Amino acid sequence: MGGGHGKMASVSIPEQKTACRRRAMMLLCLSVGLVGLIGGGLRIALEGPGVLGVSNAVPWGWDVVQFVFWIGLGHAGTLISAVLLLTRQEWSRGIARQAELMTLCAVAVAAVFPAVHVGRVWMEWMFYPGPLPGGLWPNAASPLVWDPVAIGAYFLLSVLYAAMGLRAGQGMTPEQRNSRARACLLMAGVLTPLVVTVHSVVGCDFAVLLRWHASFLPPYFVCGAILSGLAMVQLIVRGMGGAVPVPLMRLTAGVATGMGVFYALELVESPMLFDAVYVAVISLNVAAPLCLLLPVVQRRGVLQVLIGAGVLVGMWLERVHIIVRRSEMLFGVDYMPTRTDVAMLVGSMGAFIGLFLLLDARLPQGGPDGGNAASAPPGQGRVAWLGGLIGVFAAACWLYATQGAETAGVLTGRPHGVFFQVPVYTVCGLLGAGVAIYMNLMRRLRM
Repeated sequence: MGGGHGKMASVSIPEQKTACRRRAMMLLCLSVGLVGLIGGGLRIALEGPGVLGVSNAVPWGWDVVQFVFWIGLGHAGTLISAVLLLTRQEWSRGIARQAELMTLCAVAVAAVFPAVHVGRVWMEWMFYPGPLPGGLWPNAASPLVWDPVAIGAYFLLSVLYAAMGLRAGQGMTPEQRNSRARACLLMAGVLTPLVVTVHSVVGCDFAVLLRWHASFLPPYFVCGAILSGLAMVQLIVRGMGGAVPVPLMRLTAGVATGMGVFYALELVESPMLFDAVYVAVISLNVAAPLCLLLPVVQRRGVLQVLIGAGVLVGMWLERVHIIVRRSEMLFGVDYMPTRTDVAMLVGSMGAFIGLFLLLDARLPQGGPDGGNAASAPPGQGRVAWLGGLIGVFAAACWLYATQGAETAGVLTGRPHGVFFQVPVYTVCGLLGAGVAIYMNLMRRLRM
């Protein structure tokens, strides 16, 4: 009895120490996140965007860099989970949940930056996408209108997708389990084009300044988001004490090769962009991930962590080069981040880590599953199509109600026609399909 009791105690003590360390890390990171983000946001709201390093020459500074970086991580988490589920990769079962949690935390952090960057946050009600008393109407041909619609739809479906993956109760009947598996597959099929569309829209937001009108910019942004997401997943897996699957490392190296192609195309067309920061970006985002193909790196977790962290730093520097450095080159000025910029950066990192540890400890284990979808009732596919049609109809009604009026500040030559409204129809259709899939699954689970 005494020996058995001592053995149980010896096993539980390390687990308790690990839990205490994670709890302490979570509280520390959440505190840093609250101080950095809330403190920086309040200062911006009280004193205006002048407390940031932005100017008339460099209108988008580190706050927009953080937004693009974190939203890219969020998009990548859902895309990784969805694509691996659709392709039935068995090795991905252990990382699907981490990828989904990464999505929720990254998008929550990213949402802070556009909210505070406007300066007068109490006027954000004017962003409401409908006819307003002030005479402001949304221009559906503008990527700046696509952006909140697309990101809002993506965040909602990501939450529903994660919730579906976590509803793996032991009390489910075989039919309910099969329905859940089919719903997860259908939702993955909806999210995959939605994520590509949303991050392409984010890329189109940058079509207003030097060299940002290139046609390869949307896939360039999507590829970069996937690379940063793969690197973050590797860090999370290692941080949780797991082993990074070799196929995941090979996939990271393959995406890094794609980024190398984009960098080469960009430099051939515009050699003036090449500088020391660009060398660091290529080294961290292309050369370093290719080392994951080496057997010695695949056996050493420390090297995997260093490469993953390097990729995240490289992708952040790439965003700085795109958003800040090119404005500096165009106008011949220097951008100097302020203490508020640094506080928001550190706060975003702390908030992300703290939120991830909090959700990981509170939410049950589980993830998206498509194992027995073939034997599930086929009615959910028809429900998805019906939901998509309803979403398209709702978008058409919204456009009909808002696009007929004169938009305040309309420029001559404003794009017209249905072609320029395709992103809105696509996003709303996918949103309707995803919501219909989730509601139909909840109905089946209650039966």
